[in-house]
Amino acid sequence: MKTTPRLGLKGYLLLTAIWILWPGAASAVENVDLKLVLATDVSGSISNAELRIERQGTAAAFVDPDVIKSIENGALGRIAVTMLDFSSPGFGKTVIDWRIIHDRESAIALARAIVAVPRTPGNRTSISNAIELGAALIESSEKEIVATRKVIDVAGDGPNNDGKPVRPILQKVMAQGIVVNGLPIMDPTANGFFLDLDKYYQACVAGGRGSFVIAVRSFRDFGSAMRRKLILEISQNEGNPKLVKAPGAVQRIALAPLDQNPTLLRPGRNEFSNDCNMRDAP
Repeated sequence: MKTTPRLGLKGYLLLTAIWILWPGAASAVENVDLKLVLATDVSGSISNAELRIERQGTAAAFVDPDVIKSIENGALGRIAVTMLDFSSPGFGKTVIDWRIIHDRESAIALARAIVAVPRTPGNRTSISNAIELGAALIESSEKEIVATRKVIDVAGDGPNNDGKPVRPILQKVMAQGIVVNGLPIMDPTANGFFLDLDKYYQACVAGGRGSFVIAVRSFRDFGSAMRRKLILEISQNEGNPKLVKAPGAVQRIALAPLDQNPTLLRPGRNEFSNDCNMRDAP
């Protein structure tokens, strides 16, 4: 009768080492303080020049010393960031895959990627689609990236005028523990100016624990608004730190920020349609 030979301690350790080192045997999980989706409106009302200011302002915000300090001072000292462009359903596209930001070097690398992203073709504005796509990015990465806080940041110059109604999508995403914050752009000199967009974002876009809206009153203020938004989301601190201009060519903004203290707004009462769809809006 044959007996199965015993591996012994050395054999067991050898098999364990092979299992650990074997490609695909085990995948590392990245633990971060925050998973953040940046959703950028690229509908027809956003000009190339305006989008460029948005990209540069976002890049500038990430390399700002106070933003980097907020990241490094987190419990884990790292966050995960991805970016998507949105307009009408079917046009949404992930333009930057998940990146782990943990220090100045990784923040600079992200900033360079942001300013290098080409424009995604767009048509009308589907905020509901942006929120859906953002939630899908968060959920599909759960096996690789784990965070206690998950946020979708929507930046745009108009209300939802295409695709699904916003409110049901927002409610579904909030039930998944995802927070949605907003940066409504309300530049009266721009082609896509929409009166009371800040109230619309308060009523229809922002949702979840601690959610907020920061209204951008001019495209030139986008960088300072994004900077404050990131500090609030990363540190969960609603103070108003002094604006610091970050050095370096990659993060320069086309126009210097004028509004150094953008107003923080909380979700508010819905004075729009029940489902927040405004199909007649430009």
